[in-house]
Order: sequence, then structure tokens, then C-alpha cells
Amino acid sequence: MVREGTWRKEVVPAAIVGLNHDVTIYRATRKGDLVVYKKHGDRNTFCPPLWWDLAIGSGSCGLGCRGCFLMLTHRSMRDPLRPLIYENVEDFWDVVRGWLLALDRQRQHTLGLGIDRCDSLLYEGITGHARHLIPMFANPQQNPKANLLVLLTKSTNVGYLEGLPTRNVAISFSLNPEPIADLWEGKWPNTLERISPPISDRLSACLQAQQWGFETRWRLDPILTPPGWQREYEVFLAEAAAMGLRPRRITFGTYREKNPQLDIWREKWGLPAMEWEPDHLTKDGTHNRSPETDRCAIYQAVAGLCRKYFPASTVGLCKETYAVRDQVGLCNAHCNCLR
Repeated sequence: MVREGTWRKEVVPAAIVGLNHDVTIYRATRKGDLVVYKKHGDRNTFCPPLWWDLAIGSGSCGLGCRGCFLMLTHRSMRDPLRPLIYENVEDFWDVVRGWLLALDRQRQHTLGLGIDRCDSLLYEGITGHARHLIPMFANPQQNPKANLLVLLTKSTNVGYLEGLPTRNVAISFSLNPEPIADLWEGKWPNTLERISPPISDRLSACLQAQQWGFETRWRLDPILTPPGWQREYEVFLAEAAAMGLRPRRITFGTYREKNPQLDIWREKWGLPAMEWEPDHLTKDGTHNRSPETDRCAIYQAVAGLCRKYFPASTVGLCKETYAVRDQVGLCNAHCNCLR
């Protein structure tokens, strides 16, 4: 694609992406389906068809998480350490303007800033998507139904958002206790150094966004359960509460994969193996995952800890089966992607 001139390679300095090393990406023009819509649930799995996504990238985001399902997107052409980021940003903004003013738009509809396509803030320094779209969503004339813009990030790049309006925006941080994150998040293959920012830095970024007035959310997903996991989650949540963090919503998920080819393609691209994985993944709903009884026990334990340290936060489940939701008593729509 580079030889043909369809893509071009670009090195993004570490200071721009907020990482310890420069990142190599590919840039291209996306010509269609800039806002994408897909039904993720089925008769067994709860995922309300109320959210759209802005397709700002393609493939994994570049952080190299070893359990990321986006590794299977165009699997032979999307290096998880060198993602494809679309550069025709003004086309995306024009499409969003039309999306907000569509005659059939309803207030409960939300738009993700690449939440299933890329990290929402990792490349903000070169795309400017958030800095352009957040004022649009805060403007009653441009956003008459007060639709919500949802960001999801493992980055610490909230500095780009300073001074922006906060209405109709939710910034969600992908988090886990540091020892848990280290089991599955990306590592540079040559040094095994973690690519993604430390959890403590992400929490500080979340606190900054909270202090500026943004609605903040957390995704504890995937929750992994190596020996001593409950103690790790309690320490993590206690320390976060002591920092003064008050997420509006906390959404849980356990390790899941749509396709057992994930390991094949992880190895193909040279990513290290995960240091720990759950045993006995079986098909349940739209994913392969741990048995239902195990997931219920995990959710009940973590929900109890969240209620202990964050009593004002709502808790919910991501893409879980109706049976599990019923058993753990979390039959709400407090999903990360919804208002």
C-alpha cells in the first residue's frame, strides 16, 4: 500500500502520543462509512443498538495489547504496533455534523470517538478530533438532541482537552490494577517494556479531567483473575478513592475473544504471549469466555468493592449475557457507550 501511494508511513514523536517511545503509524484517506453502526448484541447478549462509532482508525490502536480483538480486523494488513490512522479529518467532522442533525436522531443515541476503532486520545495531537468535536457536541444549535460523545482511552493525553466545554461528553479510562494490566497490555517485543502509560498516570489524567468538569467513566475490562487478584483490585480501588476520583460509571468485562485465531495473529505480528490467561474458554453469547459461574463470581466480587469505595458510581456489565446479568443483579443499561 505504501509503494502504491495509498498509505504513507509516519513517525509520531513520543511527546505527541504521551508514550516513552516514538510510534510508527500509517496514514490514509477513508472514503466511506466514516460513522459506522453495528449491532453487537443478540438474543443471548445484551448490547443496546443505540451507539455509533467514528471510524478514525483501522486495526489495533498501536498499544499492542495482546488480547485485543481488533488484531483480527483486516488481520493480514494491520500491524498492531503500526496502526492505520485516517487523515481526512475534516470529512469526519462534516459527517458528524450531519449525524447530529439527522431527522431520526434520538437523545439516547451516542457517538463513540473511535471506541471500537482506535484509542480516542492517543493520536489527538495529530488528528484534533476531540478538540473539534467536543465544542460541537456542547453547542445546542449543532447538537439539538444533546447526544453524548463518548471517548475511551488508555492514554494520559487529557492535556489536549484543557479549556474545552464539558457538556455532553464522557471520557472513559480503560483501567486495571497495575499487576493485572501488565499481564495483557502491550509490550515492545524487543525490550518487553510496557507500551501503555502506567495506571497511576492514567488515574492522574482521569482526576484532571474530572476537575475540569468532564463526566468520567472507567472500564475495568478485562478483569483477570490470577492468584491474589481480589486483593489487587481492592488495593487499586482504595488508592483511587483516596486520590479523590469519582467516576460516574464503572463498567466490567471479563476476558473474551470472538475467535481462537487471536493467538495465531499475535504470534504472526511478533507480540509476546500474555503472562496469564483464563482456562476453559467456551462459546457463550457472542464471545468465547470463562464459564458463566466463574464470571458471576468475578462480577459480584468486583461490584462489591466498587460499591464500597465508590458508592455514588453506577456499575454495569459490557456485552454480557442476559443470564449472567440476571444472576448478578446488574440488569441495567449502565454501559460504557450509552448516556
